[in-house]
Amino acid sequence: MRLRVRSQQDTLAGLLFLALAVGGLWVAQDYPLGTAVRMSAGYVPRLLCMLLALLGAFILASGLTIDGTPIGRVRLRPVLLIPAAVIAFALTIQTLGLVAATLLITLLGSYATPRARLGEILITAAVLALLTVAIFVWGIRLLIPIWPEF
Repeated sequence: MRLRVRSQQDTLAGLLFLALAVGGLWVAQDYPLGTAVRMSAGYVPRLLCMLLALLGAFILASGLTIDGTPIGRVRLRPVLLIPAAVIAFALTIQTLGLVAATLLITLLGSYATPRARLGEILITAAVLALLTVAIFVWGIRLLIPIWPEF
């Protein structure tokens, strides 16, 4: 009997969820736990990481089978551009403001697919920038700079 991959997407997603859960548990290891009645700072993060690990294990198990096709080629473009877009957003939101950071994450993230069309990306980026300002600055009243300060 040989273990094979039935679904490449499920296998990789399960492994990703498990890795994120282990990383989250490692980060939260020094947080005080508390009890279910009197929760402390580490209670909810650990609980969520354990649920994520459980979900990852189920997804990973559903992607594996006795008969199937092995994992094929992994596309590097989305694997590199999506995290790069999130990192760029995190690094630029304070200096460039919410609108420019939202435009940047949308532009970088959209080019993860080869079928990206500039017109659609720009319209989507503009709508997302407006929605983020409306929700987070006007709605919730977070103190996030909207525009860069010169």
